[in-house]
Amino acid sequence: MPTLDWIGKKKVVNHHLDVPFKVLEKKYTYSADGKAQESENKIIHGDNLEALKALLPEYEGKIKCIYIDPPYNTGTPLKEQGGWIYDDNVNDPRIATWLGTVVGKEGEDFTRHDKWLCMMYPRLKLLSKLLSNDGVLFISIDDNEQANLKCICDEIFGLTNFVGTLAWESKTKCQNTETAKKQLQRKWEYILVYKKQQQKYDFILKEIEEREYPEKDDSGVYRIEKIGEMSASGMRGRDTMIFPILVVLPKEGNQWKFGEET
Repeated sequence: MPTLDWIGKKKVVNHHLDVPFKVLEKKYTYSADGKAQESENKIIHGDNLEALKALLPEYEGKIKCIYIDPPYNTGTPLKEQGGWIYDDNVNDPRIATWLGTVVGKEGEDFTRHDKWLCMMYPRLKLLSKLLSNDGVLFISIDDNEQANLKCICDEIFGLTNFVGTLAWESKTKCQNTETAKKQLQRKWEYILVYKKQQQKYDFILKEIEEREYPEKDDSGVYRIEKIGEMSASGMRGRDTMIFPILVVLPKEGNQWKFGEET
C-alpha cells in the first residue's frame, strides 16, 4: 500500500505511546433539570492529545461512533477561546512548542502541511485505539488537507477499512466579486468515513423533505425563496428574465432568478 512521507513523520508515528497518562479531575456536574445526577457523559477541557490518552483506561475499544472536526489548515486564524488562539494554520505557539519538543531540529524545514500531519497523526492513532471493533469514525475536512488526511487514515486504519467520502454543499451562493470570478469557487467540504474492522454497515439515505420544504398547504409542501436577484454588474442581464409575475416586475437593476416557464 502506498504511504505518505513528510518532515517529522518518524518522530510522531509512535509519539502517542510517549504521551503521559493524566487523570481526569471532575470539577462540575451538569444536568438538564438543575439537579445533580451521575452521568457517563463528559465535557473535557484541555489539550486534546492528553485528553484522548486519558480516556484510554476507561474507553479503549469501546467507542462506537466518533466525529472530529480538526483544523482545515486554511491559514485563517479564528477567535480566541479560553486563552487558546485557534489558528487554522497550525501556527499556535503551543503547537509550535510541541512540534519543537517532539520533532526537534528537523522541524526547521517544516511546511504548514508537515506541521498539520505531525499534529494529526498521533491523535488519529489514539482515536483508532478508542474506536470499538464495530465503530465508525467521521472526519470533517476540505480540499486543503483532504488528500493528505486520506493517506494517513489509510495507513492507520487500513485501506480496506475506508468506508467512503461524504460530500456536503457548504456554500449555496456563488460569489460575483471581481476576485472570486477569476478563480474556482469551492462549494464543497467532505467527511471521511472509516471503520475499525472489515464488517458490513447499513448507511441509509433518509428523506429530509420536511427540512427542505418546511411549509405546507392544501397543494402539498413548499418553501419560501427569493426569486429576484441583482445581476453581477448591477444591471439587468437578460431580457428573458424580466417579465411580470402577478403584474409585478423586478425592481430596476434586478431580474428574476428563474425563467418564465419555471
